[in-house]
Amino acid sequence: MSLRLYSTLGRETREFTTVAPGEARMYVCGVTPYDVTHLGHAFSYVQFDTLRRYLSSIGYRVRYVQNVTDIDDDMIMVSRRQGGRPIPEIRDENDRIFRNDLDRLNVLRPNAYPFATEHIPEIIEHTAKLIECGHAYVVDGDVFFEARTFERYGQLNGVTLEELEQRENPESKRAEKKRGKLDFLLWQIVDAGDPSWPSPWGPGRPGWSIECTAMSVAHLGPRIDIHGGGSDLRFPHHENEIAQAECSTGDAPFSGFWMHNGMLKLEGVKMSKSLGNLVLARNLMQEFEPDQLRLYLLSHHYRADADYYHGDLEQLGERYGRLKLASSQGEGAAAAAGGGHALVVEFRETIDDDFDAPGAIDVLDGAASRLLAGAGSDGEGEALRECLAVLGFAFAGAKGPASGYLGSTL
Repeated sequence: MSLRLYSTLGRETREFTTVAPGEARMYVCGVTPYDVTHLGHAFSYVQFDTLRRYLSSIGYRVRYVQNVTDIDDDMIMVSRRQGGRPIPEIRDENDRIFRNDLDRLNVLRPNAYPFATEHIPEIIEHTAKLIECGHAYVVDGDVFFEARTFERYGQLNGVTLEELEQRENPESKRAEKKRGKLDFLLWQIVDAGDPSWPSPWGPGRPGWSIECTAMSVAHLGPRIDIHGGGSDLRFPHHENEIAQAECSTGDAPFSGFWMHNGMLKLEGVKMSKSLGNLVLARNLMQEFEPDQLRLYLLSHHYRADADYYHGDLEQLGERYGRLKLASSQGEGAAAAAGGGHALVVEFRETIDDDFDAPGAIDVLDGAASRLLAGAGSDGEGEALRECLAVLGFAFAGAKGPASGYLGSTL
């Protein structure tokens, strides 16, 4: 069976195909580094890192781009709260902590890691094109995308425009200027003293969604194969990205597959700073090995919402120890298994069913139990280690920052 993935656009699982044969172009929405990142962020980036690794293992040349939203309302708010502290300082401090967390979890470095503020010319160019082709309009220095000019607006979420209008919309700003309720800012005038850049419409800064469109097109071209991010980004962010990209470039579909990871909660409650219930990956890694945390994150299907309960990592301790010990039996041996070993075949068949990492781990745990009981087949130790490396476990020899590899390709 070939790899089949679920795409939110169309709400169907279908065979994975790419724009260019043998190449896979992935864009995953990154963080806004105005504050600390939490376990939910780790869940998303470990999942997409593992998918990236799997695509590489089955022969794709993967180009993986993950952005940094370093100019938006939250960045400005924190800067003001800290007495006008420069936004680049806030960004760099939090981004350094975030990258260190992902390095310890053995998440591969992106091929490109663009900052929104580095792509202002591209953002202005896309905005100008959208005005020129009739999809955007200017009101007193603000530029809005007119949602109703894009006939497929709403398809990603599978609802009508009227239904979308009733949803909470963080991009619903400056309603008094807009033609339609779903219209959103591409470029905005700013308050005195706030960061701004010159533009044909006056000094200002980008809207939120146009940043990702500009960065994705700049680094991957007008059409990509996978766009990833949290399920909370489906509306309005990703709905807006599709409209902007396809109207600006004239190419469609913007992304062949839209993959959205579920939300990770703390004992049934959404993690948030205001509630004081953030679980930080770096704190957990003071008590547990990073690979054990990676195992926990991959033990949940990427599309499913999950609850973190105190004690979950302890409960995984026995399985983690079993996999780690059994994989050592294949260390240093020749790569005997290859793709033909029965364990590798079963592992791939399981993963191929909409990236079923939890099911694949169950398969590998069964092999670990056999090996430790002395009942493993010829080459099964090597096959187990090979599969665990595909899942990114440093203890199995997976390349990545945790094992000293700081490159961006496998």
